[in-house]
Amino acid sequence: MKTIRLQITGMTCAACSARIEKALNRTEGIRTASVNLALAQAAVSYDPRFIEAKRIMQKIEQLGYGAKDERLDADSSSENEVQLYRNRFIAAAVLSLPLFWAMSSHIPFVPEVWTPALFQSALFQLLVATVLQFYIGFPFYYRAFQAMKQRSANMDVLVALSTSVAYFYSHYLVMRPDHSHSGEHQTYYFDTIAMIMTAVLLGKYLESVAKRKALKDLRMLYGLQVPLIRVLRRQAEEWIAASDLRAGDLVLVRGDEWISADGVVVSGQADVDESMLTGESRTVAKAAGDRVYSGTRSVNGSLRIKALTDVQGTRLANMIALVEQAQAGKPFIARKVDRVAAVFVPVMIVCAAITFAGWYGADPTAALQHAMAVLLVACPCALGLATPVSILISTGLAAKSGILCKEGRALEIVHRVDSVLLDKTGTLTEGKPAVTTVYSLQGEKSRLLRLAAAVEQYSAHPAAQAVADAARKSNLIVPDAAEVREIPGNGMAGVVEGKNVMIGRRGWLRQNGVIVNEADSGEDDGSTALYVAIDGRWAGKLTASDRIKPDAAAAVRDIGRYAEVEMMTGDRRQAAERAAAETGISRWHAEMLPEHKLEYVRKLQRKGRIVAVVGDGINDTAALSAADIGIAMGGGTDSAMQAGDMVFVTNKLASMAEAMKLSRQTMRNIRQNLFFALLYNVGAIPFAAFGFLDPKIACVMMAASSVLVVSNALRLQRFKLKGGESDAYR
Repeated sequence: MKTIRLQITGMTCAACSARIEKALNRTEGIRTASVNLALAQAAVSYDPRFIEAKRIMQKIEQLGYGAKDERLDADSSSENEVQLYRNRFIAAAVLSLPLFWAMSSHIPFVPEVWTPALFQSALFQLLVATVLQFYIGFPFYYRAFQAMKQRSANMDVLVALSTSVAYFYSHYLVMRPDHSHSGEHQTYYFDTIAMIMTAVLLGKYLESVAKRKALKDLRMLYGLQVPLIRVLRRQAEEWIAASDLRAGDLVLVRGDEWISADGVVVSGQADVDESMLTGESRTVAKAAGDRVYSGTRSVNGSLRIKALTDVQGTRLANMIALVEQAQAGKPFIARKVDRVAAVFVPVMIVCAAITFAGWYGADPTAALQHAMAVLLVACPCALGLATPVSILISTGLAAKSGILCKEGRALEIVHRVDSVLLDKTGTLTEGKPAVTTVYSLQGEKSRLLRLAAAVEQYSAHPAAQAVADAARKSNLIVPDAAEVREIPGNGMAGVVEGKNVMIGRRGWLRQNGVIVNEADSGEDDGSTALYVAIDGRWAGKLTASDRIKPDAAAAVRDIGRYAEVEMMTGDRRQAAERAAAETGISRWHAEMLPEHKLEYVRKLQRKGRIVAVVGDGINDTAALSAADIGIAMGGGTDSAMQAGDMVFVTNKLASMAEAMKLSRQTMRNIRQNLFFALLYNVGAIPFAAFGFLDPKIACVMMAASSVLVVSNALRLQRFKLKGGESDAYR
């Protein structure tokens, strides 16, 4: 299966996106298709053996919409939409001015205004209305025709139908043989056409502006991508396009410059603003051996960085891809709304026909007016925008705080979670051992650590790297070692400054004739003890353990306000018990294999629980996939991040409680939007049918309802997650 993301043009309401989805999902070879109205994009998963991408685009074009495989970013697409509706609105307003001017003389209680005789001419009004109807209104006709061909209806059908009724009825009145001899003033509806066209286009323009504001956070992520990168090639500096960067390139970054690649610092020192990843404004000192990421900023100093990936593989690029992917997948509530919108328009056409029939016997002119009002007031635009704009804003807010949602449905589910299962290693703990104690028989702890690190720096074992890191963080000068050898499962040995140094398991040292006068291995609590011998004599001991993250206990308490928290780990009982005690988790499960974790998730689900699993390792992948919501820590394995529905880029467990709070706020906002939209339609349609709404007022109300819904969704931008708005986004 392959997945293609397409840029769609010409969609005007939820019925459009629902129609494209319906047609594509019925096409042989297409597995799933999801269309996002807010981003004007479609995500299509298909089997290339049965259908090609070109055929998919042709299918969309047959429906009356445009489709491009060269997908614009959300910012460019939004800007194009704003310009399109602005230009069309201005053209409609200019053409409507003579008709509005002529209409003003017939409005009661309005002072008499001089009106040019030309504007009063019925033939002139017919000419202007013709241009409005068939030039400005051509896109409505075209899309309405395409919709009808597919046996469906959308907003364009409502607009085309209502304006056509007004135009052709007025045309009939002007062209009647007895028109010029009737001796009485005729009521035309050319001004109604002008009002409808202008108000609809004004509403779409304001709606597109509001959606552009909703895309602010996603635009900021795009803005962090650096177009040009300074690299060192052939011993000379040169600037290259970001797309030309390759893994292994040496990237140069100076003070107050943005870091443009994910990589490892080769040389140099700098304070780096990583607020894009952490949400925290404080800087982090970086030196040789430290990891840096694209989208962060060097506040001072300079760095030489070895790129580990091209720009498409950076963490920033993955963040943007996941945020966009979240817009493609629709929550269950949005799919229900789309199904309603698909049948809403045909039902409203029937209501308009009933209204016309009901009024026709008493007053044909009133029947026409009231039927038009029903058609105009009933557009489901507000209903279609109620969910996607809120999801768009929320996923952008989440991304700013390091919470990436792969699908919009994640935000719909996470607030309902009542059981949170936490892995230990890498989730509650740092995920790698660190030296916690140094014991030296001679009392010289720094000397013991320096000699041990000299040998351990040549090993990739996590415990060995912990020793080397401890020496570096203590600012010790670590000498080189000679004749270094590693005995798997036992330890390391080598010659340092003329001394034979051995470091490893107590039993291994004893096998080599070293007398260790200590019975306690230090491992009952889950820590690892490394014994050091110098010139065949026991010199001391280093203890390394996987430490609990500083914020883990507070995060567990925060999560506990919303759901029951449990820990499940493959570690020994002693290590699990210690971690549970330090973090305040009362229920925990140790020595669990991947299949045990999977079975426990299913056991809770069979009891009716909504389960979230938070993990970072390969052994968590099955549980992450089976959970109602799987959450991967950003510092974990690729398989875990692929299996998860959410990714915590900051690698902080505190993000779980923040995600639950944001989910609650988002769903509350969506329900408010749906309430506004449904209240508007349910309340306004009877008023229009019973003659209490003029078509012009109905048109303005239809445009206002969409703007109201989008404006309410924009209130989500005021919701603050921990860490606030970082400098990277200002």
